Amino acid sequence: MTDPDPGPPGHPVTDRFDVFLCSARADPATEHIEETLRADGLRVFRPAPFDDFDKTADNLAGSRVMLARYSRDLPADYACQWQLTAALAAAGRHGDPADRVLLLNPEPGTAHLAPAGLADAKFAVTSANLVAEVRAKIAATDVPLGASAGRPSRLIGRYPALWAVHSAFFPGATADPRPVVVLRGLPGIGKTTLAEQYAHLFAGAFPGGLVRLGPFGHLDPDDFLAQFPLTLARAAADRLGTDVSGLDLGRLRALLADRIDAAREKVLVLVDDVPAGTSPAILDRLVLPGEHVRTLVTSRSGRWDAATVDLTGFTGEESVRLFRAPLGDVERAAVLRFADRCDGHPITLRATAFTSRPLTAEVLDALPDTAPQAVRDLLAGLGAAARDLVRLAAVLAPVPVPRKFAAEVLGELDDAAVLTRGLATKVDGDLQFQSLTLDVARTGLDPGDLPARAAEVLLAWLAGDRGRRDFLLQHARAVAEIAPAHRVRLLRPVAAAHLAQADPTTAGEIHAVLLSTGEATSADHTRAARVEIACGLYAEAVGHAREALVLAGGEAEQYAAGLTAAQALDCQGDYAEADRTFWHHAGDRLPEAGEERYRAAVATALTHRLRGRPREAVALLEPILAELRDAPPGAAEPARLEYARSLLLSGQPRRAREVAGEVVAACHATGRDRHPRCDEAELVRADAILALDLAGLRAAPADWERSAAELRELEESYARRYGSESPLTLTAAMHADRALLALGQPKRALAVLSATERVVLRVLGGDHRLRYRLRHGMGLAHAQLREFGRQAELLEDILEPQIRLLGRTHPETIESRLDLGIALALSGRGPRGRATELVDAAALDVVDALGVSTELAAKAQAARQVVRLPQPFVSALFTVERLIWPGRAGVS
Repeated sequence: MTDPDPGPPGHPVTDRFDVFLCSARADPATEHIEETLRADGLRVFRPAPFDDFDKTADNLAGSRVMLARYSRDLPADYACQWQLTAALAAAGRHGDPADRVLLLNPEPGTAHLAPAGLADAKFAVTSANLVAEVRAKIAATDVPLGASAGRPSRLIGRYPALWAVHSAFFPGATADPRPVVVLRGLPGIGKTTLAEQYAHLFAGAFPGGLVRLGPFGHLDPDDFLAQFPLTLARAAADRLGTDVSGLDLGRLRALLADRIDAAREKVLVLVDDVPAGTSPAILDRLVLPGEHVRTLVTSRSGRWDAATVDLTGFTGEESVRLFRAPLGDVERAAVLRFADRCDGHPITLRATAFTSRPLTAEVLDALPDTAPQAVRDLLAGLGAAARDLVRLAAVLAPVPVPRKFAAEVLGELDDAAVLTRGLATKVDGDLQFQSLTLDVARTGLDPGDLPARAAEVLLAWLAGDRGRRDFLLQHARAVAEIAPAHRVRLLRPVAAAHLAQADPTTAGEIHAVLLSTGEATSADHTRAARVEIACGLYAEAVGHAREALVLAGGEAEQYAAGLTAAQALDCQGDYAEADRTFWHHAGDRLPEAGEERYRAAVATALTHRLRGRPREAVALLEPILAELRDAPPGAAEPARLEYARSLLLSGQPRRAREVAGEVVAACHATGRDRHPRCDEAELVRADAILALDLAGLRAAPADWERSAAELRELEESYARRYGSESPLTLTAAMHADRALLALGQPKRALAVLSATERVVLRVLGGDHRLRYRLRHGMGLAHAQLREFGRQAELLEDILEPQIRLLGRTHPETIESRLDLGIALALSGRGPRGRATELVDAAALDVVDALGVSTELAAKAQAARQVVRLPQPFVSALFTVERLIWPGRAGVS
């Protein structure tokens, strides 16, 4: 057989062959096929058994089509399996693989033909028009197959399962592809190995690459849900090259899916070892929603609404291939018996194959057939250095261990023995120990002083930002459990990581453990209080901040603790206590420099805004923004956003629009357009633009019908210019929806407000004032329908968030307080005293913050009368209904 010049290896830039002929062995039928094709002038390459891999891969990539003589022997031939999977993956880039991979089936049946994508590619070897069929396929192609999958690792068997996965993702023309495939099997059965092999061999089917997440099998389901966002954030940051801190799981998923879809190249996401017991409902929260994403999940158990491939043990013939020494008939029969006894469990078989004892039939028949005992035998045969490495891994979390980290802890590294015996594998250069190995090691090996030594190195690595941080944090949590002297220092960066990733709940749980040690400092209590503020636990935050004040050892710690206590009290609306605790004696005094100075500046400006003093907030922030002029965008965004809010409230919408726009532009420029701060800046800018545009409406103030029409026109104009789901369009929609209340159309208003809220929840989430405005409008609609109980429920839901975000004296918050008091009185819910207290306090705040000559002041006076009416006079309230819900509520 002679070949044309193949060109430089690894660079298949031209087609050098018409046909790549794949066959399990050389036989007369294959020789005849090759001769027939060559006789017709076709260029054919058929690899020899010992051809160089690079040559074979290069020539496959440079061929127009593959022709495989798919006998029943082909699935057992490793080289043929690789050639066929590589051809399928390459052909998938050009459309239907069946147009580029052709099968000759010499067998009477078709059950051995796989994967499903080849369903339309098979024809009989006796076909009289074989050459014509091949020529037709070649004529229909204008490019060679292209780059093939890289050099394969030596996976033993499992090809039916491998192709079952691929058939689910790429089922051919007769079935719909599945975006999620679950590879399920017992611990140690080889799920991860098979998933890795699939990702490797079918890399050509996923030109966008691989996103690997996990392993997670060692975690409880609740801990898994906490760890998954950190792992996804690391993968997203690596892939996108942008800061993804501050994004919760939903925003992370949307961000990554958007970027993948924008690239329009399929990506494989491997979620490795989802913990047993994880609810089926959780799967939707793991999967990226992108059109170009395919997700492969490995798990020990689980019944999910996804294509599922069950992985079992090795077959007898696959088991024999694990034993490298030639086996006689007696030993072969013993291996088959042993494989049957252990159900083909890979760990048991590999450990037995590596054992130092002679593998006679008598020895095999006497060996225990359980994987734990096989692992114990392997560990017993390790040298001291290799055994120390396993002891260290047992101290850490069962996730990859950096080799340099292990060497730093142990002083030396001997990983050859654990790798050759299958106790560990390499993952991106790190050591991934088999979970069963670690389970056995934890019960049989004394850790000695390794926890303390590992803790010191971990702390140094975490401080120096070395290694994969999501893995290091898991190691830190594991070591903290068995190294009490280092527990506090190890848990601090773990809690900080969860808080930075918008998971204050998990951060709070870790802080609770940290504070329970009795070794927590003033700074620990302050940080715990900040986490509790993020969780909405304001009373608890006040308590921990005051404990921090007691423990404070200097002025800086006292300031941080006092500031945090005041912030928690402000969130509760208890301004008087916040003033006594901190603001009266701190005033506008800020730390001299550093991050704490800017954190304090934003907090102090917020205090002014919450108390209805936005001009003081503007004056405080202007010099701070001058200091931050050359700071990275992320450092200046909080101060600039607070500045924009205060500008808007102080009657400067044009300047507020500009500043909020700067924040939005900075977020987009740094790839942080999914960050909540960007959403908030969009809403501030929308309010500013609307304030300017509403001032130019043509209708007279009392012409509610024309005003409602103009608002709807404004919404439609924004939708055309910025999109129907932009924050500006949604804000205009809210105003237009609420305008229907002024027209006396509560049912219609309720319908459109509910529809707008659903869009807001989907696009922006629920914790911001646009949703609270919508909910307040829905409450007004229920009130006009005289459904005061439902109105009270809606207002109870939004009042505390409004106090936290806007302040107790903000006009929107005051109106919610007034309306809630009225709704409670009219519905008879709760004690009448609470309704009176709410309305009276709101009425006083109206006068203090806004003056007496305002519509809210008039509404407050009417409300004070309403809540004092005896219950028998409730029916008479119909006469004052327009005072309580004036038409201006619809368009303000």
